[in-house]
Amino acid sequence: MDIPGPAGPLQAQHDSAPTSRNATAVLCHPHPQYGGSMYDGVLDTAAQVLLAHGVDCVRFNFRGVGGSAGSYDNGNGEAEDVLAVADWVSQEYPQHQQWWLGYSFGAAMVWRALQSKQPARAILIAPPVGMLDFSGTPGDLQINAIAGDQDDFVDTAKLAALTGVNSHVLPGADHFFAGQHTQLAGAINAVLGALD
Repeated sequence: MDIPGPAGPLQAQHDSAPTSRNATAVLCHPHPQYGGSMYDGVLDTAAQVLLAHGVDCVRFNFRGVGGSAGSYDNGNGEAEDVLAVADWVSQEYPQHQQWWLGYSFGAAMVWRALQSKQPARAILIAPPVGMLDFSGTPGDLQINAIAGDQDDFVDTAKLAALTGVNSHVLPGADHFFAGQHTQLAGAINAVLGALD
């Protein structure tokens, strides 16, 4: 399906939870210039856990990726894409709580979008703090972040210093959670359990 975006239609996929808790998560994928798309293994893991917790999932391709119109915009337009998808979810499911989840570059885009709009909850997976811009504050929103201690793209000290972020560090995990998807699923499960 397509969702209207600032640079044209955004290719998207909507998955409904077997038992809904009236919440929809917007899932944001890794860097478009390094092969990132909504068909990502980490996002698959996150979606499986979210769906099991009764949270519907909307994943989408940023502008210029797959069937999405437009071209890469250095993170500026991509943050607008997040807001456009969030607006679509608000219109289609006005009764739903909205959650945002981003992985890697997607986590940075969630952070940027938080400067304009606040969902009910936000989860950052492997946010590349120290490499991309994480200035600003998330307002009153409590954010959960999950990263590995072997991640070359995440400065865990800077991550721990971010205001309003509760960080969870997985021992032995790299940026791609290679061989660690079961542990990642457990960490997401723990975060969602704490939010219930």
